[in-house]
Amino acid sequence: MNWKGFLSRIVLVGVAFPVFAVLIFVLPQFHHLGVNIIVVFGTITGSFEMAALFQARKIPTSSVLAPVLAAGFPIGAYFEVSGYLPPAWLGIWLPVAVGILLVRAVFFRGGRKLTTVLGYASSSMFTFFYPGFFLAWIVRLSGLPDPSLSILFFLCLVFGNDMSAYFAGSLWGASTRLKLEVSPRKSILGFSAGLLGSLIVVGLFAVVTPGFPRFGIPARLALGLCAGVTVILGDLLESGMKRSAGVKDSGGVIPGRGGMLDSVDSMIFTAPLFYYFILLTASQS
Repeated sequence: MNWKGFLSRIVLVGVAFPVFAVLIFVLPQFHHLGVNIIVVFGTITGSFEMAALFQARKIPTSSVLAPVLAAGFPIGAYFEVSGYLPPAWLGIWLPVAVGILLVRAVFFRGGRKLTTVLGYASSSMFTFFYPGFFLAWIVRLSGLPDPSLSILFFLCLVFGNDMSAYFAGSLWGASTRLKLEVSPRKSILGFSAGLLGSLIVVGLFAVVTPGFPRFGIPARLALGLCAGVTVILGDLLESGMKRSAGVKDSGGVIPGRGGMLDSVDSMIFTAPLFYYFILLTASQS
């Protein structure tokens, strides 16, 4: 087992969780502005890293404009939660931002040949969309009922799965490795431990905060299982993109973890799933 890597994760979680605990429970003012600033930072940094992955494959992309526009996803979501923008703002922002990127790709090529337009436009739009579109749902958690507990529950679900899968897979998973092309070290045991970690988090919240979330045991189990799957899918997706680019880490901004994308990949699909799960079940209770 890579004990150095595991200890790095433990230290990172040991530092990150107290910081987030303060931001969530001590400084929840202005719809958890502190947490949401971190999400905006993660979006911009992740978009820069996404552009770097394209460039590692010598695919031209918008390495500045696309990340700047990507910040509009969490910023717009924050103003939506704060009541300054209607939910329909996204239907305006998306075509405007995509239009800007397309005009930049076709008419402001900066010496690039016309034959590069398709590659440049496609990679730029993906850099704009990923990961900002998905991370914006973390911002929307601050607009849910019991926002502080919602954010904490989400983080615990993700990191509980991630740490359980990493520890069990690294320590005992060698004989059950699936040898997936996108991530050869992933194992059945690791995936199973990740799912179990999500269910344990759900169980702990049922005991510690019995009134939250406001739905019964079957729905809690469904949330734990679904979140366990989306965490795994997000991790595999990012692993596949890194291998396609020929790099080990998406960056080096987070010691012991690599890049920002390496740290938020598990949240990508889980954030919208969690948001809508809590929102819909709360409205029916």
